[in-house]
Amino acid sequence: MLHLLNSISKANSVLLSEGNIDKAINEVIAVLGTATQVDRVYVFTNKKVGSELRLYYTHEWCKEGIEPQFGNPDLSDISYDFFPYMYETLSQDKFMYGLVEVSPNQIFREIMESQGILTYLFTPIFCDGDYWGWIGYDNCTTRDQWEPEVVQALYTVARNIGIRLSREKAEAAQNRLLERFELTIKASQQGMWEWDMVNNKLNYSAGFMSMIGYSHYEFEHTYENWRERVHPDDLEIIEKGLADFFNSDAQNYKNEQRLRHKAGHYVWINGFGIVKRDENGKPTYFVGTHVDVTTLKKQQETLVEQKNEFDKLINNLGEAVFRLNSYNQITFMNQYWDEISGYTIDDCMMQPVTLFFEETEIPLILEQIDELKRTESGKSTIEAKLKHKKNGWRWVELSLRENKAASVKDYFTAGSIIDIHDKKIALEKEKELAELKAGFVSLTSHQFRTPLTVIFSNIEVIEMAARKLNVELSDRIKDSAGMIKDQIERMTQLMDNILLVGRYDAQQLAYNLHPINISQFIRSIIKTYFQNESDGRTVDLKEEGSDFKVAADELLFMHVITNIISNAFKYSKGSRNPELTIGNEANMAIIKIKDYGIGIPEDEIEKVFHSFYRASNTVTYQGSGLGLSVAKQFMELHNGKIFLSSQLGEGTEVRLTLPIIL
Repeated sequence: MLHLLNSISKANSVLLSEGNIDKAINEVIAVLGTATQVDRVYVFTNKKVGSELRLYYTHEWCKEGIEPQFGNPDLSDISYDFFPYMYETLSQDKFMYGLVEVSPNQIFREIMESQGILTYLFTPIFCDGDYWGWIGYDNCTTRDQWEPEVVQALYTVARNIGIRLSREKAEAAQNRLLERFELTIKASQQGMWEWDMVNNKLNYSAGFMSMIGYSHYEFEHTYENWRERVHPDDLEIIEKGLADFFNSDAQNYKNEQRLRHKAGHYVWINGFGIVKRDENGKPTYFVGTHVDVTTLKKQQETLVEQKNEFDKLINNLGEAVFRLNSYNQITFMNQYWDEISGYTIDDCMMQPVTLFFEETEIPLILEQIDELKRTESGKSTIEAKLKHKKNGWRWVELSLRENKAASVKDYFTAGSIIDIHDKKIALEKEKELAELKAGFVSLTSHQFRTPLTVIFSNIEVIEMAARKLNVELSDRIKDSAGMIKDQIERMTQLMDNILLVGRYDAQQLAYNLHPINISQFIRSIIKTYFQNESDGRTVDLKEEGSDFKVAADELLFMHVITNIISNAFKYSKGSRNPELTIGNEANMAIIKIKDYGIGIPEDEIEKVFHSFYRASNTVTYQGSGLGLSVAKQFMELHNGKIFLSSQLGEGTEVRLTLPIIL
């Protein structure tokens, strides 16, 4: 979950910083796809076609090896009529998830199954309160159930995308308004009007006319005509203000009103005027100006909306975000602080950040802050114990980033606090269990070795005794003894593999990486172990590049190579020789072992790297299901990777990559 929260934080950072919305969405779904380890993440966008709302497949990320669906004509311009329950659920701002095979909608199930999808999650996206679209998460290789907290976290990211879309929409509108405002400034900022109140005659200037879309001679210059164009919500207030002004002895007048444009929309106007009165104080002449402030009003509204969106975004992060001044006092903190610490924002403002950590952690925190000030590192991350107002303390990840300034007054340090308590405790327990497991496996393996050795020795004694009795009995015992020895050897190998897995899991596996010539090493293995196969086959070695070295532990790496070559022979009996190719690409050594045997079912390729898993078509072959699992672990110790591709009935290719020592 911590990894997911970190990824969500990264996704939120992308939403805040990336200027291009499509690029931002593509980066976000890539981050979420990697974090959730699903096979595909995509976005469907709603578009109004006539009076109907239709679906369009607009963004996609796929795990390596998963076939992309972007550009599939069957996934665009789709009617919701096929999935009415999807619209009813998602448009109500509710998420959907589950197994495809149990979906009650047959059309939905057939479409998903045609793409090989086993499980799904859909989270809706809303922009300015409108149902904009949704994010989909597909699993094509596993039926793992979605955990509620993961679903909720991903739902929050969809909400944040909606906030970013709203901001994008507001910014686009703002940019259009700014352009219009600049053109207006170049032409004329004011419209003039005058009112002869004795004769009840009004005159509006051309500038005033243009503000509301009219030419000078198509607008009737009367009070009633102006009155009809005032927004209904403003009219009563404006007329009361005019009456109060006329009944006073004031000379200057101002108001704010909305006037209906010729095109039908309303324009915000600031009005300023001065009145001439007779000897009795009765107004006789009124003159003034109108200024179009629509752009400014929209900008104010947009700024308020953007501030609200930013506040929502920063407060929806699954981490406490803060800022410190040069005295390490907290000058800003988002609302998540209350949840993670139990303290309110008011409790922490202008307080030293160290006040909220256990005393034993304070020296380390101060050291990290001082280190930021002394060096150019710019960022520091540590794990520490945060005090909780009600529940003792919790493990958190404290990140600090320095923002230098010319003066102490402007200097600040930004930071974040992520709750890792449950994860930390779980990892400690997991480590303890791994150590117990390793100890148990080691003890058990050694305990098995003793009786196996005794059995093996006694079988040899029985064979020797039988040879002295009679030939017929000796031959019968020899056959049985051979089978027993084979099984003892198989059991011993299994114990060795189990012991290796146990040591690896407990991080107790000793290894020593040093430079080896990859070609010489592999040729030696082939010559030593694979020159005398019972069916007469051998390994066809191809060297596309051989003059390079890699860092390897010879025993562990030999275990990897011999295991994979042995599999190639075992699962390809009766076919052509296995092939081993040595090459290099982009400073990486590449070793490919290919056989022409039974292959592996497509939906089981990923599973064969799991401990004790054996493909469904290997039941007649001896094996423990640990070989590839151990090989993968050993390759990771070598900073390398292992890939497997296979075609059922045609063969398998294993690809190993290791960094070349330059």
